[in-house]
Amino acid sequence: MEFNFLYSLVFAGIIQGFFSSVFILGYKKRRSKASLYLGLLILCITLTNLQYTLDELDAISWDLFNLIYIPYLFLLAPLLYFFVVHFLHPERKTKRVEFFLYLPFVVALGITCLYKIIALSTGRTANYDVAQEELANLIDVYGDFVNIPVLLFTILLLFIQLKNYQNTNHTSRSKIIITELLWIKALLGVLVFSCIPWFIYTYKYWKNEETVYLPIFILTSFVIYAIGYIGIHKIKILNQRQKIRTFVNKSKSYSIVQTSKNEHIVKLEEIIVKDKRYLDPTLSLDSLAEKLQLSKSYLSRIINTELQTSFNDYINSLRIAEAKQLLHNPEFSNYTLVSIGLEAGFSSKTTFNNAFKKFTGVTPSHFRKNHSN
Repeated sequence: MEFNFLYSLVFAGIIQGFFSSVFILGYKKRRSKASLYLGLLILCITLTNLQYTLDELDAISWDLFNLIYIPYLFLLAPLLYFFVVHFLHPERKTKRVEFFLYLPFVVALGITCLYKIIALSTGRTANYDVAQEELANLIDVYGDFVNIPVLLFTILLLFIQLKNYQNTNHTSRSKIIITELLWIKALLGVLVFSCIPWFIYTYKYWKNEETVYLPIFILTSFVIYAIGYIGIHKIKILNQRQKIRTFVNKSKSYSIVQTSKNEHIVKLEEIIVKDKRYLDPTLSLDSLAEKLQLSKSYLSRIINTELQTSFNDYINSLRIAEAKQLLHNPEFSNYTLVSIGLEAGFSSKTTFNNAFKKFTGVTPSHFRKNHSN
């Protein structure tokens, strides 16, 4: 088959996949269990796409394809499952029953090895041997009819895991991470969508219908790119935020200055400062008024009167003080400003930059440059 521009996109995705997996797996000091499984997941999808693309382009013979073929795609479900599970629960131990997710890969690998042993010992391939042809079909056709439902079942389990995680984590610090789970849901949604053309192509192959596999190769490259972006960007930020969070949880709270004898202000400062609720990006005047059992307008008025500032400025001043402490810390000198801003309680890099410049007159990057230890 002739190589064209569309196939260059496929190979660009393959190169991206190899780069992403090496980048993730290469940093042992920063590598967590979640990133380990994610790196292996990207590598398996990349190798699968490479195998089938080379065969489709007739870059290798059918006999050579059968000899070098490894059923990497059967690892998609278990690696995806363990990535998400360890992302949600970094210290969680794997249950024995969960290892059964590897069973389809073990069976597929066993059949593949049997095929290779027969081919090497007899010198014949599937084109000339009925038994070998049946073994090849077990993997190429019937294997996918097993693999697709297993993957969909795994994704369903992961959505349940995400829902349970959100239902059982209600503290202000956990809410920050919950807002970051949207990209995992989006990733799972993309994989569900990808199963539709995967099933269609498998069915056509089973029926011996003529079909062009280029669209699914391109779709796979898109999936590789999406997962690779998550691996390089999101995992890096997550690891940094977890380390920052450990530091913040161990550090002392800011002292509460008794600027007023108003009992509501005293209670407000205990909630916001002592309990570090200002680190929660979902904190609002409405939620705070409800907790204090006051009207929103009354709470706003006493904050303006007693603290001589607005609610938003009061909360942001605490967040900026937190961010400045992190920016001063040499341990976090190489951390991204996004990680520091999010862990200081801001909902995005933009709001962090705007608030920081409003209170200090400079951007976070400029502050770090001039105040690094």
